[in-house]
Amino acid sequence: MRRPVILLPPSKGKAAGGSGRAYSRTLARQPLAAPRREVLEVAIASAAERDDAVLARRCGVAERDATDARRMLRDLADAPTMPAHLRYTGIVHGNAGLAAVDPDDASADVRIVSALLGLVALDEPVPAYRLEFTATLPGIGGLATFWRDRVCEELLHVAGGARVWDLLPAEHARIWPDGLRDELDVVGVRFVRSDGRAANAARTKVAKGLLTAHLLATPRSTASAVVRAVAAARTKGAPGPLGPGWEAAQDAGGLVATYVGE
Repeated sequence: MRRPVILLPPSKGKAAGGSGRAYSRTLARQPLAAPRREVLEVAIASAAERDDAVLARRCGVAERDATDARRMLRDLADAPTMPAHLRYTGIVHGNAGLAAVDPDDASADVRIVSALLGLVALDEPVPAYRLEFTATLPGIGGLATFWRDRVCEELLHVAGGARVWDLLPAEHARIWPDGLRDELDVVGVRFVRSDGRAANAARTKVAKGLLTAHLLATPRSTASAVVRAVAAARTKGAPGPLGPGWEAAQDAGGLVATYVGE
């Protein structure tokens, strides 16, 4: 079996700057080059949007930050890049320790779902950007639908013959083309409270990051192995693969992580 694939959401938090080539100059060498260029061109054009509220929603920022978001969109083509594992600095990525991962030697193929780039490997050049996966762009429509229709071949190339750990929230899970999950060995992971409702978002992000770190350290893990590791850690009073306060069980979709408290 190939090394496992871990699908993660992006983060709003991103490192600033970068010493890599301007984003537009990296596209020819990237997978998904054509749709990435299409999104780039439309995103730049959308910076002319006059309504600050619309622009803020598109970029996932407060309306008071619309001016900065507009500038970021306008300058995307010339924005310097850095590798994805250094660019994304959110809770998930920090707890996964991705900044310290050598993409060339990683035991798992971590891919980040991005509104700007679609599906991103850890070593791919990424500019600083603000763009929501749920956003709609003029001429393209909804970005989730746009990318779902264009990543099928890339997902098959990346995930065929590998175990796929799907840690995507619902909005980013829309990148899956219809029926493709059924063709692959996908372990879905749900994070819930003891009453079955969705777990606290911040706590879930920490658990996703810690689980990613665990999977990088134990790439042969299965859902049942993670369940056993979580149970063993709770017996010892240790944090385990999900952090403190979590239990884990298998279901038909893969893995259910339940927060039950300390």
